[in-house]
Amino acid sequence: MSGESGGPGRPDRTPGRGVGTSGDRPAASNHSELAGLGLTLGLATVLFALGGNWLDGRLGTGPLFVLLGTFVGFGGGFWSMYSRLVLRGRDDEADRDAERQE
Repeated sequence: MSGESGGPGRPDRTPGRGVGTSGDRPAASNHSELAGLGLTLGLATVLFALGGNWLDGRLGTGPLFVLLGTFVGFGGGFWSMYSRLVLRGRDDEADRDAERQE
């Protein structure tokens, strides 16, 4: 039963593999990568919100730029995370398919 999934809706519990990890990298590497993605999302949101707050203070526009900065920062951080996880995953899958056909 080694290598089989835990059933419908249950993650693979193969020893040495974390939930959602790829087979070619250790789980610790994937966890640190995901932590980095979370930091990227959080820092982008906070930095753009702080920049918006600074602009609001300089221009006297109330919460306009802090809200705009928050949404732009979150959008940019989310796009960074999406492109690394989903788009890279598609490229990795295409590479594996090409290797199988050779």
